[in-house]
Amino acid sequence: MQASKRVFKVSGKRVSSRLFILVQFFLSLAVALSACSSSTNSHQISGNGPGGSNLPNFPDSQDFYKLPSSVPYEPPGTLVRVQQVGTAGGYTTLRVMYHSTDSHSHDALVTGLVTYPDAKAPSGGWPVISWDHGTIGMSQSCAPSRMGLSGASPNFSVQADYVETDYLGLGIDGEISPYLNRLTEGYSTIDIVRALKYIPDAHASNNWLVVGDSEGGHAALATGELAPSYAPEIHLLGTVAVAPGAMLSQTFPSDNPILIDLITVMVVYGYHASDPSVDPNQVIAPAAQGLGKLIDTECAGQVATNLIGIYQKTNGHIFKYPPLQSPLGETWLKNNDVPQAKTQSPILVIAGGQDVIAVPARINALVPKLCALGDTVSIQWFKDATHLNETEVATPEIGAWLKDRLAGKSPPSNCPYTPPAST
Repeated sequence: MQASKRVFKVSGKRVSSRLFILVQFFLSLAVALSACSSSTNSHQISGNGPGGSNLPNFPDSQDFYKLPSSVPYEPPGTLVRVQQVGTAGGYTTLRVMYHSTDSHSHDALVTGLVTYPDAKAPSGGWPVISWDHGTIGMSQSCAPSRMGLSGASPNFSVQADYVETDYLGLGIDGEISPYLNRLTEGYSTIDIVRALKYIPDAHASNNWLVVGDSEGGHAALATGELAPSYAPEIHLLGTVAVAPGAMLSQTFPSDNPILIDLITVMVVYGYHASDPSVDPNQVIAPAAQGLGKLIDTECAGQVATNLIGIYQKTNGHIFKYPPLQSPLGETWLKNNDVPQAKTQSPILVIAGGQDVIAVPARINALVPKLCALGDTVSIQWFKDATHLNETEVATPEIGAWLKDRLAGKSPPSNCPYTPPAST
């Protein structure tokens, strides 16, 4: 491997009807996913903009996602733009653009949604729940904030401020998200919580929790590890990881090889997004290099559909080299796999017995690793739940766990962990 050309094989495979059905399942997933201390706002002066911010409402006639011509550095979390989206169910939702940090510690802009209750806030302000969405793609067109109210985060029956980052590169015109990048996912998640201090009407407290599903489970675990040192001024009380993308250096007998390859393709192009010296064409086989253009413009469903066609034509030869087994791939795993470090706040893992993406064996390997790091971790299994519906099925349990953390109750723990016989 040439030093100036940073690069990352999978044996040939015939696409069986079973694998085809499972990839179709993944397409459905992509569609579905597209589908008490002092207040941090106490020192803010309410303005006339949306949410009481000092920024005017960004006009609908202009492109919210086009980068400003000049963006001076501001601390992470500082708002750049804000736009009224709408109201529903006693909540107001705003679209925001804010400063964050990329994986090279450089200033970067990220977009997302902020939703806050219209009711009078309690003393000390509303707690904050930061939602990390699952895999929907890497192109600007896939960003949840572009969907308005329909892209807003789920409500866990906890009256709180809800925020949802698009993740770095997913939203801003012309950018590509560095898929499964531990630092950018975590920083984007944390900094949209910081952005609430510029929205006085949100009445946000310093207490917050993070919940994520699939890719978002990866992001949530990363956030839990990074938050205390990156943002010590806000207090993370707990992390919920639903079917998380974790233990990425390992494969399990029940893993679907096509889905693993699809994720790996996205990782390769995401690596290029975070480091342009990485050349995807030295890794991706010529017949599959058209996927790069699709990743630039389309969401996960379309990319997966085309991957099936390439498998049929090439007998599964997508890569020139084993991407994550090369020196550069090993470096990527070292930087981006989770878990990596002890998480100071408690963790809840949600798992589905019928999940064909975050398969039970992967979750059963993850929990002991979390325990070995010294985490306080509990797990709840839903034996009939799939990757598509785990968050929905587990919403009551997630909500109860979040309320207990806000109430200061001692967190449960399943360490040392013994996998249930049914998984």
